[in-house]
Amino acid sequence: MIDSKNVSIEKRRVRHARITVTPDLQVRLVVPLRTTRAEIDAVIERKSKWIQKQLDHFKKTDSETIKLDHDEILLLGELYTFRLRPELNGRTVVDATERTVSSGRNLLADSELERWYRDRARTLIAGQLARFSREHGFEYGNVSIRDQKTRWGSCSARKNLSFSWRLVQLPPDIVDYVVVHELVHTKVLNHSKAFWAEVGSIFPDYKQAVGWLRHCHPGRQPLRTDSRDGGAQ
Repeated sequence: MIDSKNVSIEKRRVRHARITVTPDLQVRLVVPLRTTRAEIDAVIERKSKWIQKQLDHFKKTDSETIKLDHDEILLLGELYTFRLRPELNGRTVVDATERTVSSGRNLLADSELERWYRDRARTLIAGQLARFSREHGFEYGNVSIRDQKTRWGSCSARKNLSFSWRLVQLPPDIVDYVVVHELVHTKVLNHSKAFWAEVGSIFPDYKQAVGWLRHCHPGRQPLRTDSRDGGAQ
């Protein structure tokens, strides 16, 4: 049973009650202006099983997210230990074998880390865009790397592409899927059967990637790669 005291209630000019549960376990109920307390309690009671199901889902997902220690950096789905080495000056060295990132700059500072991530993302995405376009005949306009927190990527009607710099934290196959997804939008702007058929012809495991990304958005720490559920969209 959901305690109404744990539900944020807001009265607005709406016709029907609306409940949302967020990944940070907040429950919010929006109701019409003249809704009484008894009616509010009735809505919460009627939807209590659904609310609890959503809360349980987000709790489980949170337990599967990658947890970072103070000296760790997440790169392409793997945890790397950061080492400050002043002798490197402005250079940064990534050792995939030892799983270390060494730099003369303190990348653990928020502004430095985001700047480094952006540079890595720009190089990574540019390479994958060029690869898939060469192999499958795509054409696209400008490419931007942004601080998007709700979408991993987007494509405009003019074929301009935009990607979140946080993509560089995700496993390589998930990055490839997002790149393919947006490139296919340069041909098909909607999510029709034709769109998914084109995506599937290039990235056959796209349903796995879609299922994985359902639990992970740019404003949330990515899941461990062994926790994918293989869901479909």
